[in-house]
Amino acid sequence: MNRVLIAILLSLVPSALRAQQPAPPKDKPVTQEEIARLRRDIERETRSSLELFLGGHAESGDLNNELGYLRAGLRLNLRRGDSTTLHLATTYTPYRTQDGVVEVKGAGLAVGVASRVSPRADYQWEVGATRFTDEGWSFTGQASVAVKSSDQLRYSVAASRTNVEESILAVAGLTPVVGPFAGRRVGAVRDNRLQVGAAWQLPAQFDLAGEAAIGVRSGSNVGTNAFRRAGGGAGWNARAAAPEERLSLLRLSGWVEYFGFDENRLGYGGASLADEAGRPIPVGALGSDDISPEPSGDHAGVGGYFSPHRFVSAVGRLEARGRARPSLDYHLSGYLGTQSFTGSQRRRAGGLLAAFTVKASERISVPLTYRWDDYGPFTEQSFSVRLLFLL
Repeated sequence: MNRVLIAILLSLVPSALRAQQPAPPKDKPVTQEEIARLRRDIERETRSSLELFLGGHAESGDLNNELGYLRAGLRLNLRRGDSTTLHLATTYTPYRTQDGVVEVKGAGLAVGVASRVSPRADYQWEVGATRFTDEGWSFTGQASVAVKSSDQLRYSVAASRTNVEESILAVAGLTPVVGPFAGRRVGAVRDNRLQVGAAWQLPAQFDLAGEAAIGVRSGSNVGTNAFRRAGGGAGWNARAAAPEERLSLLRLSGWVEYFGFDENRLGYGGASLADEAGRPIPVGALGSDDISPEPSGDHAGVGGYFSPHRFVSAVGRLEARGRARPSLDYHLSGYLGTQSFTGSQRRRAGGLLAAFTVKASERISVPLTYRWDDYGPFTEQSFSVRLLFLL
């Protein structure tokens, strides 16, 4: 499943909208706690930081589709002046299939810059590369510009190239020993897209958001697959208070989404780890599956990623966040709705997100996140733990 789309869905409305939530009434007396919090926030925004992180991912599916991995890494954020941050990140990710039949390790390095050029405009960019243990390379990057044209309207434009982490075939590629692709890499799919978005703050705590994207997915011996996407929704902040409140935000929102690909590439013909009957194929005989790699009719072509001709979903979401105690912030959300896509009947879509930040001291915090999604053909779970040091 397209992880970029999942992240967008779980966000539902861009974080820019939350940044526009009203502050507490100006005539409310300012407390010493609020002054201290403001000082801490300013310090966090103006100091460099170092992050250590560990994350994991697992999903349902057969031998070809059930991708799992742990990811560890280090990120250095260097402040330059009042409005620019330079970051350097390195990651190590061992990808593996069901029961560890195939394992490919990837080591990545990325460098980027985020800068606010004015009170109403900011930009960021990043370039990166990943080296896989099977001698494959992946080059990625992104660039975006966001403009707050007024207190009510914010819009953005972004271009990106990312790894498609939906199967071993898609993210790293496989080299069959026999068959139509003998001795040639298959897969290693990259998502290339151009996206625009806008968010509007309305009266009475209501807001609207919309996004649209076009792009192509391409890789080795899997063709070029064009896609388009559009989504939009509305939200209402039932409560919007200061961050230190036990309940600082209670939000209800809805989101409708569509995307579609020219070709169905959720197939593995010519590089499958199982034959047509579902029986495992030894790695030494990879490519002997006798499954056609070409898309036709209801038959999926080789590619290893979710790419229906038509996908439509409509979900509602409830979100709450606040400070349970002085050293513990929380963010809880869940969504529920329906989804339908080519080759499947309409069915439920649902997901949960639980995020907590433990503040060990003024300079050290530990953000933890767990996510569960039943969105698309597979069920996914992921977690992350970070250790953040202010320098």
